[in-house]
Amino acid sequence: MTLAAMVLFTLQVSAQISVGAKVGANLNQFTQPGTTIGVSAGAYGKYLIKPYLDVKLELLYSQQGGARQSYYIDYSSLGGNVSAVEFINPSVIMHNFEVPVLVELTLPEFVDQSVIPKLILGGSYSLMMKATETHTQRFIFNDGSSGTPATPSVDAGYQHDDVTDNYTRNQFSAIVGLGVMFKTDKRDFQFDVRYRQGFTQVNLIKYPDAIQKSVNAVPYFPAANGVGGNLYTSTLSINFSMTIHDF
Repeated sequence: MTLAAMVLFTLQVSAQISVGAKVGANLNQFTQPGTTIGVSAGAYGKYLIKPYLDVKLELLYSQQGGARQSYYIDYSSLGGNVSAVEFINPSVIMHNFEVPVLVELTLPEFVDQSVIPKLILGGSYSLMMKATETHTQRFIFNDGSSGTPATPSVDAGYQHDDVTDNYTRNQFSAIVGLGVMFKTDKRDFQFDVRYRQGFTQVNLIKYPDAIQKSVNAVPYFPAANGVGGNLYTSTLSINFSMTIHDF
């Protein structure tokens, strides 16, 4: 009897663990106007504590970020033909490895149903691997002194810069969401909507001229104006997940 009880207990515990895959679409924003679109994909492991309560750990590639305010660099002190360069409508994509730890709850009366609503609460840690900025560069000229008409400006669209050194690599966030799980004989499917709010200030450029220090620029070289200040990230995501195997 004791051996049979131990075997039964082991089977019950093992049935409480499941793994699966997850994909999602992200609407990202900094603490200023403008959003960017990103994606997420990865795997999860879930442990069923009670029929109405489980803990989920996810390992994801997730794109975060947001739009930035336009900024400029003043080159007039150098005496060249270019007096300034404007960076118009910049947007940043952070390529992150994210680890959400979540608690999913439902009401006990839904446990035996095939469609189960869920409340999602938790937090996440993100490690930024790379950040890229897309913008339009506007070159403002001060030529024309030799008798030829001056060229006011020239735009170069869809320029990409590596701005990894301008943002902190480690970030902590809180997550809240709602989901619906569909149970079938072989596997479970879940759709959910989540909101993630970052608690970590991510901008390493504290002041307008601090970009010189953050990217090790040549001393006294003109700095970007308008890129300083505190930034926090947030994401509204729509996600789909599927159970692959129950243990």
